[in-house]
Amino acid sequence: MRDYSEDYDIFLLNVRKLHDTVRENKYETSPFKIQQHMKDFERFVNYWEHPDPYIPCLLPGGSKYQRNTPPPAWVVDPRNHLVNID
Repeated sequence: MRDYSEDYDIFLLNVRKLHDTVRENKYETSPFKIQQHMKDFERFVNYWEHPDPYIPCLLPGGSKYQRNTPPPAWVVDPRNHLVNID
């Protein structure tokens, strides 16, 4: 989120406002107001989200995810993985 903002000062100002809002309402008990605050937070995160986020290569969605996975055991040694047909 942080590295995408065009103007980092504006981003920090908005983060400070969001942080202050969270601190003001941290003892809120009304489910409706809590849900409204969560929607505001999600709107903020979605606005500042990078359009093409970095995905580490070994995690799901990464370029090396499940590359060169070991073959199934029955392919390597089929004698130990026979299906019993009775």
